[in-house]
Amino acid sequence: MTAVLVGIDIGTSSVKASAYDAKGFLLAKSSHPVDTFTPQPGWAEQEPVQWWEAVCTVLKDITRNVNPASVAAVGLSGQCPGHVLVDAAFQPVGRAIIWSDRRAVEEAEWLRENITDLQAEEWVGTTYLGDPSCPPARLLWLIRHHPNVIEKTIALLQPKDFIALRLTGEVCTDILSAYCLVHPQTRKYAPGYFEKLSFPVNKMPPVLPPVSAAGKVSDYAARQTGLVPGIPVVIGTIDAYCDNLAGGVLTPGRAVDVAGTSEIVSLAVPGKVSSPDVFSVSLDDSSAFLCSPLQSGGNTLAWLAGSFYPEFGQPVRYDLLEQEAHNAQPGCNGLVCLPYLNGERAPIWDSQARGAFLGINASHSRKDFTRAVYESIAFAIRHTLDVSEAAAGFTAQDFVVCGGGSRSHFWNQLKADVLQRQVIPTADSQTGCLGAAVIASLVAGFYPDLKTACSNMIQFKNPEDPNPAKKAVYEEAYNIYRQSYPALKPIWAGISSHKGT
Repeated sequence: MTAVLVGIDIGTSSVKASAYDAKGFLLAKSSHPVDTFTPQPGWAEQEPVQWWEAVCTVLKDITRNVNPASVAAVGLSGQCPGHVLVDAAFQPVGRAIIWSDRRAVEEAEWLRENITDLQAEEWVGTTYLGDPSCPPARLLWLIRHHPNVIEKTIALLQPKDFIALRLTGEVCTDILSAYCLVHPQTRKYAPGYFEKLSFPVNKMPPVLPPVSAAGKVSDYAARQTGLVPGIPVVIGTIDAYCDNLAGGVLTPGRAVDVAGTSEIVSLAVPGKVSSPDVFSVSLDDSSAFLCSPLQSGGNTLAWLAGSFYPEFGQPVRYDLLEQEAHNAQPGCNGLVCLPYLNGERAPIWDSQARGAFLGINASHSRKDFTRAVYESIAFAIRHTLDVSEAAAGFTAQDFVVCGGGSRSHFWNQLKADVLQRQVIPTADSQTGCLGAAVIASLVAGFYPDLKTACSNMIQFKNPEDPNPAKKAVYEEAYNIYRQSYPALKPIWAGISSHKGT
């Protein structure tokens, strides 16, 4: 009987599960959509129970196609940061605030003003605290606006930690998902920090390395999912890191673009590199990479479809969007877009930035606006890669694209043309699941370390080569893109607060 690894990815638009053999070949996969609620502009929430129901659905699909007794381990991947508050009965206390939520602007400002860089370094190993997407800012927002919810809470979890809880009955998280809450070296919570936040430190979950078993599948979870009781459930880590892992980010000199709801660009580095604009990440003691999460990506294209193409309906017809964009000229006849619909994360970290179309004239049609949006995301990828390479002091040797967007030939080719680099898509687009399975392979005893697991479990498709004839037009457009944000930055604060009548 072939041993099987199952990876579960708690994504923004859907929950996915995939089953693999020890060589990373896909045996079965399933996906189930989940809803996002936006009760106010800039807010983003989801229902944790809906994640669990989706996990049960996809695992039942998987276990109908592979023998449940063959599953050696289950690995977890999940969107992050999220805030899932659970009570003493392990039930969620309200909806979860998810990664794209930007409500905690005032709290982020409070953190910048009330916690010094020296304190931040001592308590959580970083000075990156003052962004609305940062976990302590959202925690402060909850404390200030929903103190009764905090009182009921016994643990603050991430989305995939909630699934680990449902699968095993154990409360825990991993060291990377707890960023800005725990010190990454000591793996301890600082009491002084949580006293400053007015949050009881005993409500924080135990912290584990990503390659650790959270527990074993319980009898209850087995009945709900089709899994066999006693299977190890590996705590895993952030979906971005699992995606990057499945893109081969541990390969020296490689850049990886995760083409998902938001784009995430990473660069393998030989050791820790300090930069104020990007994260330095180590999944184990032998490797590191710079990670740059963007705010734009598939969510920007979904906005484009809903706003410009309502006749396409739902779900988003990316194929029709791509046909429209394909029919426009590269450079969009001088039209340039900034994709900052909900602010921007790396590399500018500005929650007040807003989207814009620049250079509009009477000749532009809908197809030009469509291509301009695609090009703007590619420019954002290039921007953050430029920043990462400058911090690392070298140029990436190759560029891998993974995630759902990597299935698109048009999208991969456009990125190759904007970057003027060969773009290599992974064979499996559900890389969050594959990354979780790679991590689980160590607990299952298949491989001794992550590099060995990756070298055995990742496959690639044929690359897309850049078209040199498009280099000049994209160099010009990219330079305009880079100049536009600093030029518009002085008015963003007024625009972001302007509500109209």
